[in-house]
This record gives sequence, structure tokens and C-alpha cells, in this order.
Amino acid sequence: DCSSHMTLAIAPGLGPSPDIGDFAELLKEAVRNLKLKFVVADAGYDSERSHELAREQLDIKSIIPPLIGRRSEKLPKGRWRRNMRLHFDKERYGQRWQVETVFSMAKRLLGSALRARRRHAQNRELRLKLLTLNIMLLLLFLFAQ
Repeated sequence: DCSSHMTLAIAPGLGPSPDIGDFAELLKEAVRNLKLKFVVADAGYDSERSHELAREQLDIKSIIPPLIGRRSEKLPKGRWRRNMRLHFDKERYGQRWQVETVFSMAKRLLGSALRARRRHAQNRELRLKLLTLNIMLLLLFLFAQ
């Protein structure tokens, strides 16, 4: 969430891999927790299917740069990717850096290393770190009031 820096969904993984496979799970988890008007994602989530899920099934405006595939002057064939190419909301997409801020906050405040050795335990530790960060943000918000 760009306004609060709260983590709405998480899909921990083991290293370099395509992001696109996690998009549906992450977005569905996020909308279970909060009503979303927009989803802003980097080019790793670019696909017609991502836009269809967000816009047609969940009624959320998706803003994802249409950069997957070969560079070409031709417009993408898919309706939503073509729309992104013609009417990309640069101002809203500019808020995507807030995600990097959350990563930085988590690493700075809670440490960048995981102690667990097994994958399952690492995933659990990462989830607990982000839950802890969410609680810290909530307390900061409450005390600021």
C-alpha cells in the first residue's frame, strides 16, 4: 500500500525467477485484505492475463509497463497491453518506487539476512519479518494520531 507502506501480500521465493507466476495469487490475497482501486507493478508482471484479472475480474485499474517481448514499433495485440502502450499513467506508475522503500525499511529495521536454513523456515521467517514491519507501521500511525 503506497500510502501506508503496509505489505498486503507476499510470495516468498528462492532466487531469480519470473515474477509473473505470482501475480494472481498476490493480487487476490491483497484484495481479501483491502479494497484496491489501482495496482502498480513492474514489467516483470506484464501480460494480458494480468490486466484481465485485475481489470475484468477484480475491477482494479492495472498499471504495468508493456515491456515484455521484443522491442517493436508495433502495438501489442492484447487489448490491455495496447492500452498501456497508448495511455500509460506515468504519474501513478511513479509511485511504484514505494515498494522499494518497503524493502529498504524491512532490511534496515529488521536485518537483511535470514537465520533459517531450510526453505520452509526461511519463508516463515520472511513472512514474520514483514508482519513485524506491518505492526511497527501500525503502531507508528497510532502514536502519530
